[in-house]
Amino acid sequence: YEGRSWKQLFGEGIFFLPPDYDAAAGDAEMRADLDACVASEGRQCLILRKCTSCTVESHKEIVYKRLTGWNPFQEGISTDTTIDIVNLFTNQWRNNNNVLHVDYELYSSVQDALTGTDEWEQADYNSNNHKYGFPRNSGPTGYVRNQWNSYAWSGGHADQSAFYIEVPSGTTVV
Repeated sequence: YEGRSWKQLFGEGIFFLPPDYDAAAGDAEMRADLDACVASEGRQCLILRKCTSCTVESHKEIVYKRLTGWNPFQEGISTDTTIDIVNLFTNQWRNNNNVLHVDYELYSSVQDALTGTDEWEQADYNSNNHKYGFPRNSGPTGYVRNQWNSYAWSGGHADQSAFYIEVPSGTTVV
């Protein structure tokens, strides 16, 4: 991906890698990883979801680019003052502290994310049963159904997927 290194955060199916079972420790590690690009790139590190089981081309690779800082950690569903980053992506895609074009942008390629072109226009959040993860039914120009993650519930097509975080150049990937 354009000469960049990536570290797998978590995944399911053929990419199985569970998030840290200690939610606070997993969140702290992810925050440190996200902040690692601030000094060299002047921004949060990118998050890339690769999904081989997704049935819509635009959702086989999605790049999340954070525009604002992260609120403090609290395990579970994000609130107006807290956020559980791992849970946000894996199981409960919410708009608290996570609003498209305000807190983040979504892109269909790393190059688009780096240049800020062709950002997605449609966001969807907050299902009634709270078990739909990233990106719910969000899409480049309109709603796209069933391409979401859920590590706690089945039903979406993203059951063979992984999340990666950009690693600043010169950093060792473990």
